[in-house]
Amino acid sequence: MPQDNAPTVGIDDLAVYVPGLYLPLEGEFARRRGIDPGKLIKGIGIERMAVPDAHEDAATMAAMSLLLLMRRSRLQPEQIGKIYVGTESSADEAKAMGTYVIGMLEQVYGQGSFQECGTVEMKAACIATTLALECQSYWLAGEDEDKVGVVIASDVAKYPLASPGEYTQGAGSVSLLLKKNPRLLALEQVYGHFTRDENDFFRPMGCTTAVVNGKHSNQCYLDAVTGAFDSFSARAARKGIIVPATGECVTDYLDHILFHIPYPRMVEYASAAVFRHDWKSCPRSRRVEEEIGPEPGEGDDKDAAALPAAEADYARRFARSPQFLEAFAAKVRDTATLSRQIGNIYTGSIYLGLASLLELDRLQAGQRLGFGAYGSGCSALFFSGRVEPQAEDLPRLGLVERLEERKAITLADYEMLHEGKMEKSLIEPRQEFVLAGIDSQGYRHYKFVE
Repeated sequence: MPQDNAPTVGIDDLAVYVPGLYLPLEGEFARRRGIDPGKLIKGIGIERMAVPDAHEDAATMAAMSLLLLMRRSRLQPEQIGKIYVGTESSADEAKAMGTYVIGMLEQVYGQGSFQECGTVEMKAACIATTLALECQSYWLAGEDEDKVGVVIASDVAKYPLASPGEYTQGAGSVSLLLKKNPRLLALEQVYGHFTRDENDFFRPMGCTTAVVNGKHSNQCYLDAVTGAFDSFSARAARKGIIVPATGECVTDYLDHILFHIPYPRMVEYASAAVFRHDWKSCPRSRRVEEEIGPEPGEGDDKDAAALPAAEADYARRFARSPQFLEAFAAKVRDTATLSRQIGNIYTGSIYLGLASLLELDRLQAGQRLGFGAYGSGCSALFFSGRVEPQAEDLPRLGLVERLEERKAITLADYEMLHEGKMEKSLIEPRQEFVLAGIDSQGYRHYKFVE
């Protein structure tokens, strides 16, 4: 635990950039793909999918979210000690995206204004930004020059046209400002990890779209997040941060729980797995058992071959139990609000959950937030933070209004953009960074358009 009078470290503020285009998933898309709109809106939980314009990529979006953050927080380049970027949409196999971002920002703030800022790009599927946050929090705790850090998530989630994963695409960037004595969230510096080698999701070298083994990926997510939660719980107890009393559970000490959001319905599956696992050691499990019956394999005569089906049936019944539905509504449901209108943004999806809570005025001083991050391949990290008193004074991000101002596009335009065949932007760039061109060596050139 922090020593008395020692400064805390955490998230002081954040900014979100989302492209100005979106594809409605019900209507033309659902009809042409032969998908029941109810599967998309209710079953998956996505209504609109953010789509980058012809002049946008992950680097321009990263630069835009950082520019929004700097303007919102009145931040100057010389104050920033490090910029870490988490992405799986890298613009280059070697050059760090942060260098492109710095080059773009220097077009606004002046040549060389970021030259004393360190930058690195992290890749670990959708957990990369969270690992960057963990690393930077330790640097910041020992930083003695009053510098601040920025962690940027920026991604374009992309799958082949008409593939099973197509409707879980999205695009956007989130920039997090890390400071000592933050206004928003003080990290408790307890991190629980889980890692194993899996093929649930990957993107081979040279490929522009990912390979997804859907059901296997969902199970890897649940296994990893539950494992990271166990690791976090044990470490939190050893440090005296969360020590449940008799009859209590770790989740009783978490006011909101944020999970990685590949699609909004997944946070329901993840929270059901974590609550079910956590409650097994609490009296609450007996109340659940009275409502839906015992856990599969406990006191029954099912053979091993029948257990997977029994387990799947029990998981469905647990997710409909009054005990779970009450906990989900109170602690998790609101975190997916923005993702329903944006889609999956890979490394930043979990922090769209934080932005959702901020926009909905759900954050109150003293609340403890739990974060369950997941990255395919597979890794998970669970950590916590406390909401600071100044959080209630932070201005809202205005995201709900900004999302309503976006332009809906046709399926034909979306497919042209997806395949890189759109020669002219659908919205003329103004006051933003654009990909100006790629030269004969493959180097990407960016500029700020007034």
